Amino acid sequence: MSESTGEILFVDYSNDGDALVARLEVPNIGQRESKIIAMSMQDQLGSVKPGHKYLVIDMGKVNFMNSMGIGMLIDARSRAAGLKMKTVLSNVGDEMHKLLKMVRLDKVFSLCQNDKQLKKAMKR
Repeated sequence: MSESTGEILFVDYSNDGDALVARLEVPNIGQRESKIIAMSMQDQLGSVKPGHKYLVIDMGKVNFMNSMGIGMLIDARSRAAGLKMKTVLSNVGDEMHKLLKMVRLDKVFSLCQNDKQLKKAMKR
């Protein structure tokens, strides 16, 4: 079962077994939101418990993201990789999926549109 670690502006964090889940709580991610989310992810990843294998970024509420938002995702992935964690994007809607594929982030992240794909990406 998932255990909540608390909500920070634009992001709600929880632990789910070997995963830190960051649920993005904002429909549009621009420059302002990107900076705030990036700082909070840096803090959360800095205090992640040993044994976490995954950073799951839940994109379910995100409809739009500019280049700053894409940079924030890449930064989070880099920080997680430094902790030997794999980053997975979950609940990616159709429009976001098209955008992320267009900028070739499907080569960098596992893009999961449903729970079945998420379980496969996390080998559960």
